[in-house]
Amino acid sequence: MELMINIEVNQLIGIIRKMPFEHKLKIKKELEKQRYTHSHNKNDDTLTKLLLSGPVMNHEEKMNFKILQKYFDVWTKNAFA
Repeated sequence: MELMINIEVNQLIGIIRKMPFEHKLKIKKELEKQRYTHSHNKNDDTLTKLLLSGPVMNHEEKMNFKILQKYFDVWTKNAFA
């Protein structure tokens, strides 16, 4: 069964304003759900896959990074203090 109603946005807003608060909350939740499903598209999945397949530091590289980070912190404190 399908019901087609020709109504303008301003009329719809007026109807919603007259509704009880609980019904307004229900409408809000449904619209937020719909917004999330539309905003999460194929491009998001592609970006996620790209980022997850990117390079990752191994243990040795991580240790080297931490050592260089310490030297850099000391240098910046001495140079700009």
